[in-house]
Amino acid sequence: MQSEGSTYSESWHLVANLRLKLRSAVEVQRQFYRGEKWYVIKDPFNNRFFRVTPAAYDFIMRLSADRTVEEVWISCMEEFSQTAPGQGDVVSLLGQLYSMNLLDTDVSPDTQQVFSRYSSTRRKELQSQLMNIMFIRIPLFDPEEFLKRYSWLIHRILSPAGAAVWVCVLIWAIKMVADNADIAFDSAQAVLAPDNLFLLYIGLFLVKTIHEFGHASVCHRYGGEVHTIGLMFMLFTPLPYMDATSSWGFRNRWHRAFVGAAGMIAELFVASIAAIYWAVSGQGALHSLAYNIMFVASVSTVLFNANPLLRLDGYYILSDLLDLPNLSARATAHLQYLMEHYVFKYDGARSAAKDRREEIELTLFGLLSMIYKVVIFLGIIMFVADKWLILGTILAVVGVVTGVFVPVYRAFSYLFVDGRLLPCRQRIVGVLTSFAAVVIILTVLLPFPHNIYAPGVVESHPDIKVINMVSGYVKDYLVQPGQYVVAGQPLVRLENRELDYAIRSAEARVAEINVRERQALGKSIVDLKPVLKELRAAQDNYAELKRDESDLIVRARGNGIWIPASKESRSGLWVERGKYIGDIVGGERFRFAAVVPQEEASEVFDGSVRDVDVRLWGEAYQSVRTEEVRLIPYQHEKLPSPALGQQGGGNIPVTYDPQQGTSNTAEPFFLVQALLEKKTDVHLLHGRSGYIRFNLAPEPLLIQWSRHIYQLFQKRYQL
Repeated sequence: MQSEGSTYSESWHLVANLRLKLRSAVEVQRQFYRGEKWYVIKDPFNNRFFRVTPAAYDFIMRLSADRTVEEVWISCMEEFSQTAPGQGDVVSLLGQLYSMNLLDTDVSPDTQQVFSRYSSTRRKELQSQLMNIMFIRIPLFDPEEFLKRYSWLIHRILSPAGAAVWVCVLIWAIKMVADNADIAFDSAQAVLAPDNLFLLYIGLFLVKTIHEFGHASVCHRYGGEVHTIGLMFMLFTPLPYMDATSSWGFRNRWHRAFVGAAGMIAELFVASIAAIYWAVSGQGALHSLAYNIMFVASVSTVLFNANPLLRLDGYYILSDLLDLPNLSARATAHLQYLMEHYVFKYDGARSAAKDRREEIELTLFGLLSMIYKVVIFLGIIMFVADKWLILGTILAVVGVVTGVFVPVYRAFSYLFVDGRLLPCRQRIVGVLTSFAAVVIILTVLLPFPHNIYAPGVVESHPDIKVINMVSGYVKDYLVQPGQYVVAGQPLVRLENRELDYAIRSAEARVAEINVRERQALGKSIVDLKPVLKELRAAQDNYAELKRDESDLIVRARGNGIWIPASKESRSGLWVERGKYIGDIVGGERFRFAAVVPQEEASEVFDGSVRDVDVRLWGEAYQSVRTEEVRLIPYQHEKLPSPALGQQGGGNIPVTYDPQQGTSNTAEPFFLVQALLEKKTDVHLLHGRSGYIRFNLAPEPLLIQWSRHIYQLFQKRYQL
């Protein structure tokens, strides 16, 4: 019951002479929340609950057909003058009881107008379902008889022996998955593959069916009733759901929390059995289905059901453990109170919190839940749009209507139509005008710094890239990493038996043609000319092969420190001609090679860069100035250092080509090379990573945000 805190009410005369009483079928239970006594009124016909304070309960219990509402109220004021509800509270209380069909009386039309804001509850719930197009619910049947029939089995499962079996199976499954962790993680990459979507949905439907029956079974175990099981079309995908609201009437909060957790507990048990079967079975449809069940149960439990910021299982568990019923509604009401009391200075604002602790809890939950809902909604829309652009666009339009236009309309009605805020209407206008002015100034008129950040690495300048001029196996590294070398010094020895065979063949070919040349000199001078031509070609081929033989020794092309690319992975392997073998570094200067994404390259290349500086990890507080910036105007796919890729600890997505044995970036990028100043307090070392900052002309935030959003759509959806 929401207290309005008013002793007298303008609408009192419409209800004062009514003779009301609770319906005979109504059930009442006493509960304690954080040491405070409350009464829960239950309507067994529609399984709805209404929670009231002891003072409100004393008033309700005195209602009868022999006494008017005013007589009951006066008697409460005489007996409980300090705690008795005021007239405004009574009107609100009777309106809510009337809307829930808990009162037994005939109400006149004019009195119905007093209760109009409560009698529209059902209509608002239906509108909410229609507006929430992504989560439409359709009830199918009543499972209560089924639960009663198998009550004996439910009691045996929900027992200490059943808990012991659950723990043992879970531990066994964890061990099996841990033993096959590499296969499990690799298989996750193909979960959303087109040929796996059908099995994924089958696994999802089975897991959620068991999930809902887990709720229903525990609810039935502690005396609750479950009368609804149906389908919920989540993102137009039919999934089962059930109504276990009767658990709200449980006096023991741990029983209520157990009902909320029962679905996830059942999911984990099914996932454990599926994981064990997946680990011991061979390839096949059941093997794949078991993996999908295991994947769905784990991901959905962690991201959705266990998350208290969504109104799913985690929310109700948190609400029960904190002893804060109606947590979401009370958090919203508390945020509304903060706005009314501290911003609009409305004297009649009443907080939904009872003490300082509840104020903190409700404020944090209200803010975090709103932020998370927006994030998860945008994430769902982008996920759907990545797969089906048209469907994602429809969801986005519906989301904008239901998440922006409808709340704005309701906020406008609340601020400018609701009579409660009439005394502070002028302040509301001033606050909203000031807020709009601040937003416009900050986002449209006031320019903010505009910077572009690009990751990169420090390179010695000049940096000599060592490559092999001929193909072969890496036989030996002749110089230790980090050793100083001079130009011409051997670095790596390659071996190519095919080249050796080709040299011997070419040598024999030259010897053969020499014999033919001597024969031609003895016979006819006419036969000599073609033989000489063939001899020159054979000698050129032999000379080229001998040069290749000498190139099997890879030599330094300058002075510096030898840094091989990867001694362990290259040694003994075949390398094609022109492969990167290592670097010779040690020049007096250093440069910074940065990776600029395609969507930001245009701003860097258009000449609007005002200043450039570099910061290195470990000393990011101190910048390094640049003397010369070189923009290489063509796309690259090979990173200047593996440390920039995700596999090396960076944040740039890369893909591995098993045939070529190389890793390239998932998307092409542009390379920027900046020559660093000589005198700096930052320790410059070849291969040290950091980022380069391009300082552009200041721009308003709205322009910057618009550009980022456009680039996002252009990149993801090619719009």
